[in-house]
Amino acid sequence: MKEERLAILSMVEKGIINVDEAERLLKAVNGFTDTEKKFSNVFSKASEIAKNAAEKTEKFIDDAKPAVKKVADDAKPAVKKASDAVREKAEALKKSYEDMKKEKKDDLNDDDFEQDVTIMPLSGNEQKKDTENKENSDNNNGNSDNSDNKKD
Repeated sequence: MKEERLAILSMVEKGIINVDEAERLLKAVNGFTDTEKKFSNVFSKASEIAKNAAEKTEKFIDDAKPAVKKVADDAKPAVKKASDAVREKAEALKKSYEDMKKEKKDDLNDDDFEQDVTIMPLSGNEQKKDTENKENSDNNNGNSDNSDNKKD
């Protein structure tokens, strides 16, 4: 910083800059140095704070480890008991569902099924054949109805 001041004064002496310009340059040089010092102080304090925070956090974690382990160990039997209860309920529901399915199979009748259900779309030829079969079936049903009527 001393060299910068001497260089500025030398420029004034040689007439390169006037006194006002020299004054602005000196303020800028001094201000820059002051700013550097302020930043350096801020960064030093921030570093110190971060270091202290890290140390306190590490100590807190180390202190908490035994307590967390104790809580986990104490909870282990209760968690196992709850897990076993859920498993038993799930098995009971599964058995109940399977029994219900077996009972339902034995009780199936024609009302349990939909009539005339198309599972896959038919191609053009298959659709014509299906329509013809339905018409023939309807006609046969109609004929049997007519024949029944004639018999009466």
